[in-house]
Amino acid sequence: MNDFNGKIVVVTGAAQGIGAAIAKKFFKERARVVLLDLNEAGVNQMRATIDPEGERTMALPCDVSDPKSVAEAFGTIRSTWGDVAILVNNAGITRDALATKMAETDFDLALKVNLNGAFYCTKQVIEPMRQNAWGRIIFLSSIASRGNVGQANYAAAKAGIIGLTKTLSLELGNKNITVNCIAPGIINTSIIETIPESVLGGFLKAIPMKRFGEPEEVASLAAFLASDEAGYISGQCIRISGGLQ
Repeated sequence: MNDFNGKIVVVTGAAQGIGAAIAKKFFKERARVVLLDLNEAGVNQMRATIDPEGERTMALPCDVSDPKSVAEAFGTIRSTWGDVAILVNNAGITRDALATKMAETDFDLALKVNLNGAFYCTKQVIEPMRQNAWGRIIFLSSIASRGNVGQANYAAAKAGIIGLTKTLSLELGNKNITVNCIAPGIINTSIIETIPESVLGGFLKAIPMKRFGEPEEVASLAAFLASDEAGYISGQCIRISGGLQ
């Protein structure tokens, strides 16, 4: 078990799915956890579920695609608790369509949330981490970064996350700040419920382990990358996909 006692961890997109599992994991391992999400009611409910006493969690509404909203949220975190030690950029959306049918607004929105939003949040924590000579920045990419039919916008954004990860690891490594990303495969979240059974069956056949991943498995990897044990791992994109390439 890792010990993040007292460290301030921010998880974006924390109202459900992978983000909620990551927030729960860090809370279990004694961190102070800030849950950010555009869904204010959802993130407040998740906070109450994780920490009924409200002693080590904070829930804030935040639109990561809006630099002003991001600045306000991180300003509240700094003024209330102090410097963020660990940032997990998980917030994301999909707006799927074949490229020939994809609206420009859907292409732009996917990049603004999945890529720009991660950059905006990261900019808020870089200088404090540099001053403290310690930090962990974790991005959520996807195996869709290799390209996926109907996801030109999402794939482009998630490929961009990998480039952002590698660049920041070069820029921040001399300050003992590690920067890594996680590329999940098909994870058992509410999104699966929207996929037809026939399609899910095809996905399962393609996965060597013959099962979908669990959000808690992604959360465990995030916690490891944030730990002291992973202090020499930086600039990496680690797939968690059951062997799916």
